[in-house]
Amino acid sequence: MDLLWDWSFTDQTPPLSIRFPPFSAQTTLNQRLAKSAVWRCPEGRSAKTEGLVLLNSKESQAELGWTSFPSNGWEEISGVDEKYKPIRTYQVCNVMEPNQNNWLQTGWIWRQGGQRIFIELQFTLRDCNSIPGVAGSCKETFNLLYAESDWDLGRVAREDRYSKIDTIAADESFTQGDLGERKMKLNTEVREIGHLNRKGFHLAFQDVGACVAIVSVRVYYKRCLSTVQNLAVFPDTVAEAAFATLVEVRGTCVNNSEVDTDSPPRMHCSAEGEWLVPIGKCSCSAGYEEGHSSCEACPKGTYKMSSRQQECFPCPAHSVAEEEGSVLCVCEEDHFRTPLDPPSAPCTRPPSPPRDLVYTLKQSTLILEWAAPNDSGGRGDLSYSVGCRRCVGPPRAPQTQCEPCGASVGFVPQQIGLTERTVTVVNLLPHSNYSFSVEARNGVSELLPNKRFYAQVNVSTSLPGLIYHRIPDFPSHKAQTGCVVCERFLSLTLEMDGSGSNRVRVQYEKLHWGP
Repeated sequence: MDLLWDWSFTDQTPPLSIRFPPFSAQTTLNQRLAKSAVWRCPEGRSAKTEGLVLLNSKESQAELGWTSFPSNGWEEISGVDEKYKPIRTYQVCNVMEPNQNNWLQTGWIWRQGGQRIFIELQFTLRDCNSIPGVAGSCKETFNLLYAESDWDLGRVAREDRYSKIDTIAADESFTQGDLGERKMKLNTEVREIGHLNRKGFHLAFQDVGACVAIVSVRVYYKRCLSTVQNLAVFPDTVAEAAFATLVEVRGTCVNNSEVDTDSPPRMHCSAEGEWLVPIGKCSCSAGYEEGHSSCEACPKGTYKMSSRQQECFPCPAHSVAEEEGSVLCVCEEDHFRTPLDPPSAPCTRPPSPPRDLVYTLKQSTLILEWAAPNDSGGRGDLSYSVGCRRCVGPPRAPQTQCEPCGASVGFVPQQIGLTERTVTVVNLLPHSNYSFSVEARNGVSELLPNKRFYAQVNVSTSLPGLIYHRIPDFPSHKAQTGCVVCERFLSLTLEMDGSGSNRVRVQYEKLHWGP
């Protein structure tokens, strides 16, 4: 720090005098710096300490107005710092006379909840050996004291109300040679007081015969500054007075997060104003993920369904999240999830109709066989159900008057829930017309009740013998377009009677891809 002081020692004036030197308008900045004295802070010292400042004499541009007694003791002096900012200092140098007892009392300082108060002093002190004729009366120390109170004690307080903090000595003192070079050695000392019970206090400086100038007084207490740790906000916390004491502080979860019930967030504020020992955490709520000490909404197209998940995930297949902060993804049209499917499962749809439906008829027994659908709907729980209706009318006429086959017709192994692609139908009546359908189903078929996906064949038992019937494949792209009832193809039926003669019959068959 560079300060502009004029130090002069004469026989007629006190040995130490500090005053602001006049500069003309033509004086350059370099000339000012050439005339300045250098104030050096000892290595390893730092003037910056985290905490709440209660008093900083360098911040006052008006007179400090501290109480000095007796009147010929401490004197308030104006000066400037290295940035030419006005500051107020106090000096005393009554080294010629013994038994000095000069007091300087600050104004009342409100401690604002501080438990452990720090006092940082910056001062210069003259080496007594550099002043002739003061061997018995010159001192190189001064005393720092304080007095607690709930209010201002006034301009003069009794000495017996004060408690001594420490005797302050300089690490470096200046000499006459330093004056010639205009170099003043600035000392920085920090002391502390603790376990205060009153609302505030006064500080006092007792001179007992030193040549000293107090350049600045800064009073503060340490605190742990507000911070965010593990998604929890910890407020400003005053450090305790006891050096080994840690103050436990519970954190508050940031927005869009929730506390981990098994381990709520906590930290400890040390007496030095440092956060220590973080314990527990908060977690981002569903629909949010951690980013930059906060919880940010999941982007569109992603989701997060639980606070136990660490990050947002892309939507599963055939699902979308059109808003930020989605908890789950919604299925696309005609795609579904069953109640047992987790939100992380892809959305699926009912399967397409079975392929290559064929049957073999022998007397009253019919065997149906088919191939798997081209599209399983994205699921693995595929099954088949067989429908049976008995129709009235000529065999070659359209089957418009039909009714369920009833309990007399049997299905082996079963009629619904088939996993194999074949079924045997028994107990068919002779000389009857039947319509059989084979429907492919999966776990979401019931969620689309207005659409059915099946293949159908009409069978006549009017003639005895072995009948083999194969339904030609229907183009697969038709199934994808949602054809409702398609019947514009021919089926060929080869009939063999008991005499060994063959006859070919042509008829319409129906294949359904819709309701």
